[in-house]
Amino acid sequence: MVNLRQFSYFVRIVELRNMTHAAESLHVAQPALSQQIALLENDLGVQLLVRGPRGVEPTTEGELLYRQAQTILRQVDSIYTMLSRQADQISGSVSVAMASSTAHMLALPLIREVRRRYPAIELEIVDIPSADLTLMLQQGRVDISLSPDQEDVSSLLTRPLVVEELLVLAHPAARLPEGRLSITDLTGLPLILPRPPNKLRMRIDYAFMNARLQYRLLAQASTSAILIPAIREEIAATILPYSAAYKDIHAGSIKAYRLTPPLFREISLCVSRSAPERPTVTAVTQVIRTLTETLIAEATWQHCQLA
Repeated sequence: MVNLRQFSYFVRIVELRNMTHAAESLHVAQPALSQQIALLENDLGVQLLVRGPRGVEPTTEGELLYRQAQTILRQVDSIYTMLSRQADQISGSVSVAMASSTAHMLALPLIREVRRRYPAIELEIVDIPSADLTLMLQQGRVDISLSPDQEDVSSLLTRPLVVEELLVLAHPAARLPEGRLSITDLTGLPLILPRPPNKLRMRIDYAFMNARLQYRLLAQASTSAILIPAIREEIAATILPYSAAYKDIHAGSIKAYRLTPPLFREISLCVSRSAPERPTVTAVTQVIRTLTETLIAEATWQHCQLA
């Protein structure tokens, strides 16, 4: 009979893509772990894992079980949390997904603040391309998402959090006019932009299309973890919010230019409507809101305002 321990073992193997590493992280012997997975496959009547060049990979059935097992384990965790919660302490796990550009500004302060206020909460930050945020939340693989320009989806409860101005980010040696830039000023500039599908990229494409101009696309990438180093090394410029490169802007390794007319994006705080209400999720959601207000009020998060 399938049990929760087998689900947790299976989820860890899929996450690490390595049986040995999974066994070490779970503090169980590898033969015992392999035996549990074999029993799980036997009970379900399907093969869940295969060995490939990149390590252990889930089959199609394994991918389906992985998503469902994550949801089940999260729901069980919420039940234990609700039943065992003490009046003065909230405990449990919470996962928050956000795009890299938002994570640069918010991830570490959020970890510190949750640790300070709720030491019994285990916080997970999931840094993924913005195009994947909605699906991750719908599948129950995360509890909260901070989604740029989130469309209305009936399965999600969406609350606008902040509105960010989009800036042209370039190497200080780039030959650009001082002051605000127009779309026309960017036509000859080599750009590295977020890879479609991406709402920010759509805004950029629309701005150029509306001006009946074309940009010079040098490369595209899915996360700002690639975009920002490209600017720092004078490979290309990009268009991103201040949050994506604020440390480099202050250090002088990247120069930020405002656009006229300006471009904006909205970050929304999203949770699943079907997920059970959990005190841990409510607590972290409130921390995100309070922390965002503080970062803006202290001018740490610039070119940004509360939605």
